[in-house]
Amino acid sequence: MGLVALASATAAQSFSTISFESFDYPVGTGMHNAAGGTGWANAWWAGDPPTFSLQDHSVTVAPSLDGVGNTVEESFGGFGSFRFPSSAGFEHILDYSLDPAGLFGADDTTIWLSFYSRRMPGGDDQYGGISLNHQFVNEYLFLGAPNSWNLWGVHDAPWGANVVTTVAGSNVDQTTHLVYRIDFLLGQERLRLWMDPALAHPDTPADMDVMIQDFRFNEIGYKSGNEITTHGWQFDGILIETPTGGAGLAYCFGDGLTGVLCPCANSSTGGEGCGNSQGRGALLTASGAASIGSDSLVLHASGLVPMQPGLYFQGNNAVGAGAGAVFGDGLRCAGGTVIRLQVSVADTAGESMTTNAISTTAGLVAGDLKRYQIWYRDPAASPCGSGFNLSNGIEVNWTP
Repeated sequence: MGLVALASATAAQSFSTISFESFDYPVGTGMHNAAGGTGWANAWWAGDPPTFSLQDHSVTVAPSLDGVGNTVEESFGGFGSFRFPSSAGFEHILDYSLDPAGLFGADDTTIWLSFYSRRMPGGDDQYGGISLNHQFVNEYLFLGAPNSWNLWGVHDAPWGANVVTTVAGSNVDQTTHLVYRIDFLLGQERLRLWMDPALAHPDTPADMDVMIQDFRFNEIGYKSGNEITTHGWQFDGILIETPTGGAGLAYCFGDGLTGVLCPCANSSTGGEGCGNSQGRGALLTASGAASIGSDSLVLHASGLVPMQPGLYFQGNNAVGAGAGAVFGDGLRCAGGTVIRLQVSVADTAGESMTTNAISTTAGLVAGDLKRYQIWYRDPAASPCGSGFNLSNGIEVNWTP
């Protein structure tokens, strides 16, 4: 199965909006009990114990930061306003292990969270941003301007490890479109931040790319404070999304826990293939419908070596009863009557996807159970010296 005849293939991945709020209310509207926007399970509420009712925490002002509606200005330092994104229709990205109602952030899922923000002119708040919480349990992540840094970034485990990462040279006093991508993995999560990207879902190298604590959430809140003299922070265009669909069962990981050990102790952080020269493993996921009729299944790979080719292939069997077998720098997970689906070159962020109609390419029929994987080049500095590696596997049961 030679990795030759290299060709680049790109396609636009589709996304589903979980929640959106553009503060399309009249100027001067207090946000406590405001219930606009789309995809929310409740109205905004102001978290100011003991009354939980002050409406001057934040009010809408003009002009808009995102061009829609108005802008909300947080004007009561140290508190915030909070809301539940609706989980209806997104049960496939929920984790039920910590809360019977489900929490966003199941392993092998991705959430994009973006918003416009800035510190008010003349203000000296030392933090401002969006918090991700398990309501009444903990605040797990703070996105925006962490306390006392005056830079955009992320505050990981605000009430625990207190880890802060920021983007040097960023400016919290300038209106900025912050686009965060969180990949929920087995173990730590991967977080990327782009500032004022040209695309809503950028595929360019991120301004920040870090591993963060394992967490789940069901509530977001915008807040700011710790001012010295003058308070005020603005937010607009809060958008929470996830890649459309979700299909297949992941198996055969390079974490050293669930199968065969990686060939040269190059295990990954979890949920991925064996580690490569980029310091992580390649993650294979699937979206769309595994339906012969729609033929809309798309395979997505991340954690690849940028600008290097990979071969998406299909097999009948889960090698080693799903544990895999050593092959190059990784594990062979799919085998038996192998069919080459497509060669795709990873972009500068180390990501690629299939563009061919998979069931048509492979001649599938309803009821077929198939396994998928990507085999990719790692020529410069592969950990074990073979120059190639593989992702985890995906098992797909095709329906009519």
